[in-house]
This record gives sequence, structure tokens and C-alpha cells, in this order.
Amino acid sequence: MSLVDDTFGPIPGPLIQQWGQEVVFVQVNGSGTYDPDTGNVTEDETDHTVNAVITEVGSNEQYGTFESTDLKIMIDPGQIDDHYVTTADYWRIPKAGGTVTAKNIDVTTYRGDDPVFFICIARPQ
Repeated sequence: MSLVDDTFGPIPGPLIQQWGQEVVFVQVNGSGTYDPDTGNVTEDETDHTVNAVITEVGSNEQYGTFESTDLKIMIDPGQIDDHYVTTADYWRIPKAGGTVTAKNIDVTTYRGDDPVFFICIARPQ
């Protein structure tokens, strides 16, 4: 491991798990299976119930494709079996009166040899 992993790697996991809210991270595995008879694509997905820190995208971050309704979601890789988060993955977030699905539109990680944590910009659907 690198010095950054040794120094900072253990910090985000416990903080995110302690201060985050419970959500479902949906890991999309591959491109799915197409059924020519029905025309449907069945996705291969794995659900992970995790704690994630969710905030709003700040006005200084609303550039390019980011919108004021987008969410900033922080997650540590230990909760998702060290999966590398991509824009194919998405979230199911409990809200008053139901659940909101939010799709990743941008994923950033800070890392040395392995991801320390991910910052996902997700758009509610």
C-alpha cells in the first residue's frame, strides 16, 4: 500500500458509517441479458444496504452537467465489497412517502493504491 492509503485509508469508512443514512446502493454487473422474444433487457444487479453521506450539490459545483437537484453521495468501498463505483450504478434512497431512485452521473475517487472513498453525483429520476 502507499503512504496515502496507510494514513488516510482507515478514516472515511467509520465516519461515513457513523454519520451516513441508510440507503441501497445498486451495483450493475455487466450489460444485462437481452430476451429477443420480449425485447426486454434483464439487468444483473447486486443490492448493498449501506450508510452513505448525502448532501446537495453546491452552487459552485453546478457546472456542465450538474443541476441544483442533483445529490452528492459519499460512500466508502468497504461497504460495497470494494466494488469500483461507475455511472452504471445507482441508488435507492428512502424519502418521506416512498423511495427515490438516483442514477450516478459522475463519480470521483480519492485514492492511492485502492479507493479511499467515492463521491458520486447522482440525479433523482
